[in-house]
Amino acid sequence: MIIGRGLVATAFVDDWLQDETTMIVAAGVSNSAETERAAFAREERMLDEVLASRQLRRIVYFGSCAVGNPSERQTPYLQHKAAMEARILADVRGQVFRLPQVVGAGGNPHTLTNFLCSRILSGEPFDVWARAERNLIDIQDVATLGTHVLRHRDQYPPMMSLADVCSTNMLAIVRCMEDVLGRQGNYRVLDQGVVFPIETADCERAAQACGVPLGPGYMRALIGKYYADAVNG
Repeated sequence: MIIGRGLVATAFVDDWLQDETTMIVAAGVSNSAETERAAFAREERMLDEVLASRQLRRIVYFGSCAVGNPSERQTPYLQHKAAMEARILADVRGQVFRLPQVVGAGGNPHTLTNFLCSRILSGEPFDVWARAERNLIDIQDVATLGTHVLRHRDQYPPMMSLADVCSTNMLAIVRCMEDVLGRQGNYRVLDQGVVFPIETADCERAAQACGVPLGPGYMRALIGKYYADAVNG
């Protein structure tokens, strides 16, 4: 079963929608700039209901790779995500997948890659933090890796990141998007930002088992997959 209708929820539909013993929780607070207590409370109540269900054998929650990263400012959103992760992990049925920047076919303007694509195509100015890093993963690979882990739970920890094996400098991501779009963006490069390390050893094992080609060339192929036709669209 699945809660949610967005990018992540849709990716898990084929394998898990009809499974009445597994709940994929792919709804709740998704805006990292959220500060309203009411929004956080709604997600808390939703998890209360899920955790109270006795028929479930697995409860899957999607956290953020930024949670617990000492280089990230612990915003109300990240504090909330950390608390929700802890609640899921306190239940023996719980599985937490921490996600980085997810890329897929969808019109949500708040995703990093959709923002970059829009700004580069429109010519609107934006800033690039030269020392910042981000980690991109295909939503289809999130579903492939997550499904593999859920079907081999004895081989993986109850909390792990589903992410590329290394994060990428923001300026390199912008230049890759420019190359794919064939346009040059209107941006300032600022000497700001920090690295974004993510522990991916478990994800690498899953990727090898599933044939997901993480590593060199992955980010470039990913941006090309979803944005090569954006100029015409």
